[in-house]
Amino acid sequence: MLTPLIGASIMLPPNVHFLDAQMTNNKRFQIFVSSTYLDLVEERQAVLKAILELDHMPAGMELFPATDDSAWILIKSVIDESDYYVLIVGRKYGSLHADGLGYTEKEYDYAYEQKKPVIALLHSDPGLIPRDKTDIDEAQWKRLEKFREKVRSRHTCQFWTSAHDLKASVIVSLTAMIKRHPAVGWVRADSVPTGARIEDVLLLKERVAELEVELSASRTLPSPETAGLAQGNDAHEIQVKVETSSHEWNPYPILYSWDDLFAHVAPALLNEASDGRLRSAISSYVAADAVRIFKDDADIPKNQKTFGVSATVPGSEIDTCIVQFRALGLIVESQKKRSVTDTGKYWALTPYGDHKLVQLRAIRRAE
Repeated sequence: MLTPLIGASIMLPPNVHFLDAQMTNNKRFQIFVSSTYLDLVEERQAVLKAILELDHMPAGMELFPATDDSAWILIKSVIDESDYYVLIVGRKYGSLHADGLGYTEKEYDYAYEQKKPVIALLHSDPGLIPRDKTDIDEAQWKRLEKFREKVRSRHTCQFWTSAHDLKASVIVSLTAMIKRHPAVGWVRADSVPTGARIEDVLLLKERVAELEVELSASRTLPSPETAGLAQGNDAHEIQVKVETSSHEWNPYPILYSWDDLFAHVAPALLNEASDGRLRSAISSYVAADAVRIFKDDADIPKNQKTFGVSATVPGSEIDTCIVQFRALGLIVESQKKRSVTDTGKYWALTPYGDHKLVQLRAIRRAE
């Protein structure tokens, strides 16, 4: 069985990284571009050019009017095959389907229902668009306003005023979208790995999965390197100073097993803890225990333990406990990023430490 150090990670074989990177670099994505056509010819050309410059494939149905059900079936199939959907909205709503919905809105609704990543590009000031490129009919204008509001309520939209704006927005938005939402894409047939290489990748990934399972299991086991260290039920003596109103006992020895000490102190680390809090947890537990044991000590005269009993745990004893917990792989210095002004030290349970704590503190079912 593997015995990696606590906190170790699995490294993928280099050929897996190489093949994955090669496939990713050769991917081309199909981008469906949806808009009205006659009023946005120049703008569509700018968007198509931007997509081509990014080495992806634009698709759209502007030259194939969806005048019947068979055409609409074709449009849906092209949207289904596309990886991303780009919507351009100007100042025209466009022609209507028999159901009273515009074809552009109908395409958008279908892409949204299919959960296609959408890049929405809306004209920022429709009032500036020339009269011949706007809807004059009041009913069409209301449909357009309602459509714009629907899109704005669903997406973070980009706004444009010119074809040049559109091109820049598409390049930036599409690059970010591909990074945030990687799609299936297309790969040239001559770029696809051969059967032998695919088999190698599958074997390597299967081995990686096995290693990850072994690593996960090993994290809840003690490291073989700790076999020679005091641990578990091994006894550890802590010298404390006990004071009463009239006398002092220094040193006053208290015996613990390492498991008992860890079980009572480790809960302070469930959500990480500062070095000061961990020390306080050790000190509070041992001091309270020392007072209790002192009061039950038959060798101490009763008149010496009736009033004002207190105990102090030396810092050197606390240091020993922390070092031992760390050496046993139960705790580790936290690597969580904090503000630049926070220069303190923080401690966290290791996976083994967390597992150990659960085993020690979980309530067992009655026999």
